Amino acid sequence: MKSNKSSLYRGMNSKVGDFLVNRLIPFDTIRSIGSIVFLDHLYPVNLQYENSPIPLGNFAHPHRGIATLSYVLSGSLSHYDSKGNYDIISTGGMQWMKAGNGIVHDEKPFTTEKDGPFFHSLQFWINLPGVNKKEKPEYIAIQSGDVQEIELPDHSGAIRILVGKFGVWASPVPTFNEEFIYHIRLNPNSMFSFKPHKSHQVAAFVPSVGVNINKTFVGNSKMLILEDRTKEIIFQNDKIKTADILLFGGAPYTEPIVAEGPFVMNSYSESAAAYGDFFAGAYGNIDYEANLNK
Repeated sequence: MKSNKSSLYRGMNSKVGDFLVNRLIPFDTIRSIGSIVFLDHLYPVNLQYENSPIPLGNFAHPHRGIATLSYVLSGSLSHYDSKGNYDIISTGGMQWMKAGNGIVHDEKPFTTEKDGPFFHSLQFWINLPGVNKKEKPEYIAIQSGDVQEIELPDHSGAIRILVGKFGVWASPVPTFNEEFIYHIRLNPNSMFSFKPHKSHQVAAFVPSVGVNINKTFVGNSKMLILEDRTKEIIFQNDKIKTADILLFGGAPYTEPIVAEGPFVMNSYSESAAAYGDFFAGAYGNIDYEANLNK
């Protein structure tokens, strides 16, 4: 991604199973921001306390070459995969899965009375360097209370470190190309200033309550891509509600990007091999019953 000036993107609606999402990346000429090659915003949906965490298996699907990060803004999300990993995260929690050389996984959004009826989430795909695409899969579930959260100056809000480092603080999620994802919660009538690394590509996504970002108003599931070498990003919330901002990016991804379906590889031959290995059963199958008994 190269940008000579800041650009506002609204994304495009897409269906993922029964859910409507806004796909922000990839979009138009935007193939990646740093190593992040995919961003879906699942709009808030009323599941009416659909409280079963068990998927039917209809939407189990493979990945290779990436790490996925699912972040729950409200509701709960279960995870099952073909390597025997199983867990449930709730509001404010996240799950990271390194697909590496191949995995099949399934996720089930649900809600409980404790959550409230609405499910609302984001999913990022982080493109792995070529050498890491050959590694074995890994999975980490992080509950809300275990996410590093730092108070911002002047009672202006808080920043949650989902991926990467912020000052002396760091997320437990592994990184490969200086990638970072922060969740900024900006209080009413507040501002926050952030100075990104000069070589990083940076974007900000605002799911709902609008804020001004370097004097551009961003809100309602829109994304602002900051111009190259932006020295300072100023977030200003003039509303009387707390605003959420997802700030993300990292060092430019310099290897070729071949994204085809659920696989992101460095060449078409690698992509063909990813499909071939999946159809040959090399990624394994999900044992739902075994996971439930853990």
